[in-house]
Amino acid sequence: MKAFKKVLCITLALMLAGLALMAPVAAATDVPLIVVQGFAAIPLVKNAGTEQELQVFPPENLATDGNVAKLTTALITGFIEYGANGANWDSFGKRVLPIVKDMLADVAYNTDGTPVNDNVTHETYDEPMSSYTEEEKKAIFTAFGLKYAEQYNEDLVYAFGYDWRQSPIDCADQLNDFISYVKARTGSNKVNVVAISQGSAVTLAYLAQYGGSDINNLVFASPAWQGTSLAGDAFTGNIDIDVYAFENFMVGMSDGSATTHIMAVILSSFATSEEFTEEWFLILEKAIEGMEPRIYSDIIVPMLAGMPGLWSLVPADYYEDAKTFLFPDGVDSDLLAKIDDYNKIQTDAKRIIEEAEKAGMKFAIVCGYNRQIAPINDNLNTSDMVVDTKYASGGATCADYLTAFSDWDFGGKGAYKQANPDGHYHISWDYKVDASTCMFPEQTWFIKNLQHVAYGTYEGDGTCDIVMWLLSMKKQHTVFTDKENYPQFSLYNTYKRFTKGINMDTCLGDVNHDYLITTADARLALKMAAGLKDIPEDEDKRIIIDANEDGEISTDDARFILCWAAGISTDELY
Repeated sequence: MKAFKKVLCITLALMLAGLALMAPVAAATDVPLIVVQGFAAIPLVKNAGTEQELQVFPPENLATDGNVAKLTTALITGFIEYGANGANWDSFGKRVLPIVKDMLADVAYNTDGTPVNDNVTHETYDEPMSSYTEEEKKAIFTAFGLKYAEQYNEDLVYAFGYDWRQSPIDCADQLNDFISYVKARTGSNKVNVVAISQGSAVTLAYLAQYGGSDINNLVFASPAWQGTSLAGDAFTGNIDIDVYAFENFMVGMSDGSATTHIMAVILSSFATSEEFTEEWFLILEKAIEGMEPRIYSDIIVPMLAGMPGLWSLVPADYYEDAKTFLFPDGVDSDLLAKIDDYNKIQTDAKRIIEEAEKAGMKFAIVCGYNRQIAPINDNLNTSDMVVDTKYASGGATCADYLTAFSDWDFGGKGAYKQANPDGHYHISWDYKVDASTCMFPEQTWFIKNLQHVAYGTYEGDGTCDIVMWLLSMKKQHTVFTDKENYPQFSLYNTYKRFTKGINMDTCLGDVNHDYLITTADARLALKMAAGLKDIPEDEDKRIIIDANEDGEISTDDARFILCWAAGISTDELY
């Protein structure tokens, strides 16, 4: 009996010890998620915690505070005075720019990198998702947080906000404190992080200072970690509204809703009509050209150029020119120190992330392409409408918007050679992106037609799926880990609202899969469109045939392919 009791005690002890060992493993599967928000996603408020508290950015009462009416009146009056004064835009600027200055007054920065108003700060959300109303959850935690809560539970989802005007390095210190807080509150040794847009710059600065030992999985979603040409052009004086870029942008906006579709069609029609282009659009261009000196002297330099956070959005290849253009007499030493420090982090990003990976962090990038960048200049860069794909991806080689590599040298796969022959195929099926030149070519995914941070805009559209898969990594995923479901390139079909991974290693229009685009492909597509030959059931093969990407296979696709085979531009076919 004593022997039995001894054996029983030992058995129970071993069982308890086993349970103790199993508990941390079970807990590790429920890693908390921190959503690091993008630019201006978290409001800036004045007089926080007082009866006079007011949201100043985005403006809380933009429609009712009188500024919109004032601005509209100033635009109309200024335009009339422009005609009366012989095309002198000075009077126009005198009316419009003071109102813009007033609208930005509360968030302005001095040129030494300090805020004009010390009583403006950002909203903070320290509680888990479960503490907020349904409306607040959607506004604060994005589609990623909502999906993560569905998969695990709301007590594991947190949102980190910051003042986008500050240096990402200062925000990184705050992020470090927040990560420590979430770890302590949840009892987890690590956190998962999805960093959105400018949040990727904050997170990169965090990795530079604190490493990756506290992060389990990190996903950069539509990231601005390498900047965007929008900021680069604005900070180097390259403001030039291009009518074609404007039209492209409006076409891209048209899939947001019925309202935006109607408005985009109307504006696009105006923008490309001969009369509008030659007369009215040229007037707009001259207006900007005429006001540009005052836009910089009255607004950009004294109010915006001192914001270290905006400098983090300037790509490295614009950086030196931007400093010279905005501050020809030299940058204030305090501001220079702040922006130089982040520029060094931006240019050292690959090493910083590799060091974080050595500490146990798993890393991935998801970005969009095939959208026109917002048209403040004549750039036709492919982007997600806000961040250029080449910057979001960390260096992908990209064709201009509405072109493909085959437009440069027709003939399909045999014409364009992968820029970095690393032994893996990294060219998109539409011949628009070559991911071989990315900093992390094996860890960077692309979703065609994805608008900036528009993940989960439509119920069940699938745009969040790849990010959720990456946040569940047990070991580092690559673009070859699950090629069936999550290949390097996916298509978001804006007609049917679904996302589909594309596994084809050939290009759009190569109907017979001989890695060339010839008249034989056009004939084959025409036969399929006419019902003389069966259309493949395989979805990937159907997408290759759908040359105009409208979700259907028709004679229009044959026309596109024939133009490509003949070396003729397809611009007029859109």
